[in-house]
Amino acid sequence: MQITCGMLIDGVQQTQLQDADKVTWSNVLLMSALNQSLSMLALVRPDATPKRLVMSCVEGTFQQLPADGLRLLRVVRNRNGNNIGRSIRLVKMLDLDATDPNWHRQPPQQEAHEYMFDENQPKQFYVYPPVAAGVQLEVEYSAEVPTITSMDQPLPVDSIYMQPLQELMLYKLLSGSSGMNHLNTAMAMLDRKRNSDGFASPGLDRTTPVGSK
Repeated sequence: MQITCGMLIDGVQQTQLQDADKVTWSNVLLMSALNQSLSMLALVRPDATPKRLVMSCVEGTFQQLPADGLRLLRVVRNRNGNNIGRSIRLVKMLDLDATDPNWHRQPPQQEAHEYMFDENQPKQFYVYPPVAAGVQLEVEYSAEVPTITSMDQPLPVDSIYMQPLQELMLYKLLSGSSGMNHLNTAMAMLDRKRNSDGFASPGLDRTTPVGSK
């Protein structure tokens, strides 16, 4: 069953807010709280709003995410229409600067081999070697969440985030210590999910028995 924004909002309104008759809290106010909560979720957990896109590069080494991009998650591989190209690995810019200080000035190529990312500039990245205009890369990034304007809109994130979103909504709607308690609950939930995601990751090395040193 598809989860709609109205289902999430009704859960907050009828249970935590005890406003089943929808007298005290209007849908407009509740949708506003949901929009703010979705923005907070994307800030705290960028992986909650992932998007994969084949983007066309500008010439050179410096590239930027599309307009809806909040944070780069990964540059995956080269693309040429439906043709899949070589994978692109993440490297440190300082290492490349040390081995070849003039790498930004190399002639543009038709494929990228490596990319570099700065945590302080999450909407941009660099590629090596420099690429020609129009070279296509498949990227994954955290995207802006569409504004909720209707109760019938599908929830724009995975349903696993419903409970933290409800807690974030209550933080936005309620004042004082009650609101802060809901914020703390939401953050604790998201932290626990981050830890469980790490434990269940396919990349986790399970070759060493638990308790071994």
